[in-house]
Amino acid sequence: MNQINKSHFSLSAFGREIEAESARSLDLLRDIDATISSLNRLTAQLNSDLKFSENAINSIDSLDAIIDQDNNISSQLEKAQSSINSLYDVLISQRESGRNDDRLTDDDGIEDAYNEAIVAAADLHNSLNTLRWAIGEHDADMSPVSNSHSNMDDLIKELSS
Repeated sequence: MNQINKSHFSLSAFGREIEAESARSLDLLRDIDATISSLNRLTAQLNSDLKFSENAINSIDSLDAIIDQDNNISSQLEKAQSSINSLYDVLISQRESGRNDDRLTDDDGIEDAYNEAIVAAADLHNSLNTLRWAIGEHDADMSPVSNSHSNMDDLIKELSS
């Protein structure tokens, strides 16, 4: 009878262990799916913003007026670049955490999803920089060219008008 109780206990513990491991595995799989889904949505948004930025860069030359008279657009784009740079840093850190997580494998797709988001963030950051420069160059080209002056009084008079 003692042998039967031991076997029963061992089988019962075995069943509980499998149940606990399966539940943990299901939670991990759900977390992996949620992470990949979030990264895919983020990557899609970054790529959409990249496309908008590239279209803006390509259309600047067709504009006949100064775009950023008060430098607000450039300032806002610089803040956006800073935010994207912070996002990039977080994505790099999170990818590294995933690499160090023994529960994850290459087949899970986590690292690939992070890599895609990281590339998209870097591309957007660079495009925003190009957009800022394109606006600045356009506005400089559209600014009235000052006359050459033979004396300081004429220059001061023009600047004060």
